[in-house]
Amino acid sequence: MGRTFKANRRFYLLLFISIVLLVLFVVGAVYLLRKVTGNVRRLDMMTIYSEVESDAVVVRNERLITETASESRILLNEGALVQEGDAVAVLYPYSYESSLAEICNKELEVYTHLESLIRTASTGGVLPESIEQYNQTIEATAARMRQASIGKTRTSEYAAVEEQLIRLLEGRRNLMVSLLADPSMVAAELSELDTMKQNFETNSAKTIYSEYNGYVSFYSDANEENLRDVSQLTVPLVKRILNSPSISMDNENFYYRIVTDRSNWYLAFVISGTSEQRLMPGLSYSFTIKGVSGAYQGTIITEKDTASGVLYVMQIQADVRPLLTTRVVEISVQNNATGLYVPLDYVQYSDGVPYIYVKATDGSYQKIAVYIAGSDGENAIVSARDSTITLFAGLKVRIPPEQEDD
Repeated sequence: MGRTFKANRRFYLLLFISIVLLVLFVVGAVYLLRKVTGNVRRLDMMTIYSEVESDAVVVRNERLITETASESRILLNEGALVQEGDAVAVLYPYSYESSLAEICNKELEVYTHLESLIRTASTGGVLPESIEQYNQTIEATAARMRQASIGKTRTSEYAAVEEQLIRLLEGRRNLMVSLLADPSMVAAELSELDTMKQNFETNSAKTIYSEYNGYVSFYSDANEENLRDVSQLTVPLVKRILNSPSISMDNENFYYRIVTDRSNWYLAFVISGTSEQRLMPGLSYSFTIKGVSGAYQGTIITEKDTASGVLYVMQIQADVRPLLTTRVVEISVQNNATGLYVPLDYVQYSDGVPYIYVKATDGSYQKIAVYIAGSDGENAIVSARDSTITLFAGLKVRIPPEQEDD
């Protein structure tokens, strides 16, 4: 009968010590290998799926027009397509309400006189039913005007109801004059009233016309002038708008925008200066906008690197109407980048610019500024920023010396 091996406490202790020594040997070997090789590896090709999420500022080619007015009647719907010369709105100055009140008071004086003449001339002093119907409609219309004047309804409704009221007053007055046996009895009053109305129509109402072709919008955040030139965008400006996109406009004035380029617009956004989630100028990317259906394509036309952040400007050629009244959006940029890759610990940053150390022909390692076309969180696709420098597969790179173990 064979002997049976029986493990004891000493056996397990020796086994544990052996495993610990093996682990220490492997770790030490890797450590020494990295010291000997200088943490060197060779560039190789890879395809990386990357996704960059950010808040972005919508930049449109637009013109903001401001007019002095007390009241306005908008003639177009938000987002309507207009041509140069199309009527946009009718504006009324600050004297509008007082001038209208004077006309209404004069109308009341004329009505009172006409009413007394008609009641005196008619049997029983009763007004005709047609005049009573006018009176009821005028009272209801005047009530609507009062509601509009105190903000119960849209401000733009006030002017529309005013026009209706004036037409009703004029219709009632003409009817009452036609019932008089001698209309000359009120000729002087009617002449004075007509003069007041002519002055009101001449001096009060002002129709404004579009100065450009494009989409019209009655929304503004007062950033239009700051964003007119995309080449002048800066990290502080974009950050300010992202943090405070809405600025209250002066309610004393009437304003509107014309978006002059309907199919060419931009997104400006800022990425951390030490983030590997980068995009590359000149490349096109697919992206989505939260709350907007469908996917878009955009090309990075600007990358400005600073210590406080990296500014990207993306140009999009698509209908801008879905974003006509939006300044800040949430975007998700997706890309499958193919090219030479390095592990992220081979990349360092200086004032927002990524660098890698590349072996030169003299055997030394030079610090080369690179673009990052995409990163999966472990590796990054890179290319040289200097067009005279060519990176290629097999080229040696090393970990930045300041990141090596002591």
